[in-house]
Amino acid sequence: MVSRTDIPSIVLPILMTGFVGLVSGCSLIKPAPERYGVAALRGASELLREARVETSEEGLPVARDFLVEELAGDDGSRGSLERRVIRTTRDPALVLPDSFAALSAAERRRVAIVIVPGTQTGFGGPSMTRPCLREAANRAEALGFSTHFIDTPPRGGVPENAELVAEWVEPIFKEADHVVLVMLSKGAHDVVYYLQHYALDLPPQDRAKLNMVLSLAGTLQGSVVADYFANAARFSPVCTRIFLCMRGQSADIGMLKTVARSPWQAEEAGRMGEAFPHLTWVSVAMIPDGADGEIAQRLWSPFVRGRIVNNSPYYSPADGLVESAASVLPDEVEVDEWIVRAFGSHSMPNGHYIDGTLVAPVTQRAGDEQLHPESGGEVMDAYLRALPQSLLR
Repeated sequence: MVSRTDIPSIVLPILMTGFVGLVSGCSLIKPAPERYGVAALRGASELLREARVETSEEGLPVARDFLVEELAGDDGSRGSLERRVIRTTRDPALVLPDSFAALSAAERRRVAIVIVPGTQTGFGGPSMTRPCLREAANRAEALGFSTHFIDTPPRGGVPENAELVAEWVEPIFKEADHVVLVMLSKGAHDVVYYLQHYALDLPPQDRAKLNMVLSLAGTLQGSVVADYFANAARFSPVCTRIFLCMRGQSADIGMLKTVARSPWQAEEAGRMGEAFPHLTWVSVAMIPDGADGEIAQRLWSPFVRGRIVNNSPYYSPADGLVESAASVLPDEVEVDEWIVRAFGSHSMPNGHYIDGTLVAPVTQRAGDEQLHPESGGEVMDAYLRALPQSLLR
């Protein structure tokens, strides 16, 4: 749920620092081929690699159509969850009788919904990302679920944010019967780090309570855009890095470097299924909706996005920040994964489902790229009325 104002325009950094960057000899300018593009070589799933090959050989529209079919085939729910979500989204009064929302009040209180937000920039106007997620938390709480919003620093490092998640979540496992983790965008990096470095050490009875992870356009296999801005030796990303350094925000560059690559470590990733025996991973993957295989929204500078498409050592259909195939789990994570396909940009509530149903038809209008906080509550409400109770096994 990232708004078009969440990503800084780089025009100002270029104007302010371009000359400085060119004459300073700063190490941020020097080519770093051993760093840039590493996400394409390490940790990519077979589907992600295939999508990149399709893009290179056949173009973005063909690769996008390939992804639509492949994601459907990889969906562990066989399209069931996608159809259920479309039904509850179209009819705000519909509560599916076997859904989370249909649990008794006492049962809902024993289900902990923990929301981990992603990053935000604060450039170009107020960010709507966190207000959207807070509204999602408010809606879950209003429906009677035990709800927790972990207010991680918006630009915090992944290890530091994961430690904060661990501190918040540990007592929740003691109090709840079921735990559901919900994360957006870069919040996926924070949650994955938490799962690998903290949650694996929980007692077996606590790990058995983790029933679901809901990933909303998550950076599950890294971000091609973050890789470009963190590591590319071209004019735009170099100026952006220099600008951040001049503002005393060099830590942001480190965060981008982390988000550029997959958060998974092979050994820990392979333990997920055994460590969390009741876990189902639900991934909402945003697929570009434009006729050219790119997103139709501006979201942020189309010019810069074009530079990435033309100059990145790897690329495949993307939502403006994350490759669509990188929003689902890599192969080594052997847990049941349910996939919901949606079309549009990283600003998830601005998108639509495969039948054309808007993701947030009450609070968002087609063509309106500005996110409205209420859309977060609308999306959460639709999912809680759709998610089957069988996930809480």
